[in-house]
Amino acid sequence: MSRAPDVNGGKGDGGLGPVRILVADADCALFGLLEEWFAASGWQLAGACQPDQTAPDGYDLILVDVPFPRAGGQDVLKSLTREHPGTPMIALSSNFFPGVESNGAVARELGVAAVLPKPVTREALVGAVRQVLQIAR
Repeated sequence: MSRAPDVNGGKGDGGLGPVRILVADADCALFGLLEEWFAASGWQLAGACQPDQTAPDGYDLILVDVPFPRAGGQDVLKSLTREHPGTPMIALSSNFFPGVESNGAVARELGVAAVLPKPVTREALVGAVRQVLQIAR
């Protein structure tokens, strides 16, 4: 599904383009932090804070901030699944317990590839993105 040649991004070696990530339902402060964290990877971000009109082929991954995963958050996830069928999602929430297994029962229940509790470290988020993109390829 992924158009990206590898999870590091970049267009070299005949690749099809950089990894494109949609950041959904996140405030601009989180979006800016993600841009900073992902800058070295070459991953391109789009979202409400930086709309992207050049994504006719969709995205390789969706990062979604879900404040209340069990109360209303599932509606957001279902809507994103309808809008972007087949695109893997990582859900972030301050309501996930620290130590939750990223691709365990909670992720399966929500229908996402992984869940991460907030606050999240750069290493944990980049690692989860790389893992999900490897699985999606």
